[in-house]
Amino acid sequence: MSIIKHGTHVVFLNSKTGEQKCVRLPRNSDVYIKPLSFQADSLIGQRFGQKYQVVKHKLVKIDETSPPLTEPVEHCGKTNEFIKDDGATQILSQNDIEEMKSKGITGDEIVKNLVENSTSFNVKTEFSKAKWLKKKINKHQPNIIVKKPSIRLFASSSVSKLRPDVLAKIINNANIWSGSKAIVVECKDDLLTSAVSQRVGLNGTVLQVFEQRLPHNMYCKWLDFSQEHMKALKYYPLKFLGKLNPNAEQEDLNKNGSSNCDDESIDQKHELGKRKREGKTVNFEDYKTVFEFLKTEKFDSLVISAFYDPFPVLELLWNSLRSSGNLVIRTEYLSVVLQCANFVNEKGCSELSVVDQWFREIQVLPGRTHPDMRMQTGGGFILSCTKICDGIYEHGSDMPVVSEPKEIPSVQVAEPME
Repeated sequence: MSIIKHGTHVVFLNSKTGEQKCVRLPRNSDVYIKPLSFQADSLIGQRFGQKYQVVKHKLVKIDETSPPLTEPVEHCGKTNEFIKDDGATQILSQNDIEEMKSKGITGDEIVKNLVENSTSFNVKTEFSKAKWLKKKINKHQPNIIVKKPSIRLFASSSVSKLRPDVLAKIINNANIWSGSKAIVVECKDDLLTSAVSQRVGLNGTVLQVFEQRLPHNMYCKWLDFSQEHMKALKYYPLKFLGKLNPNAEQEDLNKNGSSNCDDESIDQKHELGKRKREGKTVNFEDYKTVFEFLKTEKFDSLVISAFYDPFPVLELLWNSLRSSGNLVIRTEYLSVVLQCANFVNEKGCSELSVVDQWFREIQVLPGRTHPDMRMQTGGGFILSCTKICDGIYEHGSDMPVVSEPKEIPSVQVAEPME
């Protein structure tokens, strides 16, 4: 669906500040993206990916066929050593610029007037001209780009905890396919859950283990998943993962002398990832059906991406991963990764690897190709492996085939003749 309709989510990108904002397209209401405010009713029926300019609180579509103000820059031998940046090279004052904006003059006309009234523009080098024009266009002609919500777009935003390359590496190593069953453990948001759910589709199942009081489903709503797609998502609290270990459960029953498994004291001992803030308590009865599903089913993939120690979670969910299932753990600490690697190596795995995902952004322009000055180089450590088990298994079964022991015939050794 490439046409914007009422009720759909739209991502607005401000070219001046680089800020992204995803909103559900309202009716007869204003949209505010710092520092711009406009009415979005005119977007109904338009296509995604178009650029708009805010003129008198309304969105005006920018003509893409008009030639740009900035031209491709080739190598030049000029320098800016004789240019004095004292503020006197611009004839127009700030009051003149504000007056033009109040009259409704577009940003293109304002930038053209600034070029015509600048005494040092023609003396600048071609590199300086392109940089100066880009700065003035972003200041006086901020464009609003309307984009369709996508996983890559959300991962590229400044608020995302996972870079696009790290997210792609996790999805690839987890071997997510259409119709598979996966467990996703993450905190802060549901970007990874949305990416896995989008790959799994309607025929699969994604079980999210969430940390806070309520499940994370912000990105799932922004992607406008259908009701059938949302039904394939299941949620289970992190604080009740300890109930998957029957040995620890039986020890608590013996100590307390009670058969009530839902006692608050027992829940507190199994609680993982608890936050300090108080709020509405999570009731285990609301997730009892999901608990039975998690306890009985075997999953194809297990993905853990959290800021806390993932080792206790790995111990509890290892048995829920089927034979030949894929495990991926993403964390920022190498010591934690080594602890998890030793655990899966003892349990049985193949293709065990630990990767430090490294990424570098490079500006590619004629004569100005260089790495960006501000960027994030490290994306954390990614552990991935495939679970293996001893024994002979039938196709589609997780229980080994028990063969009857065969009687080995006794062999009599003839005595040597004297």
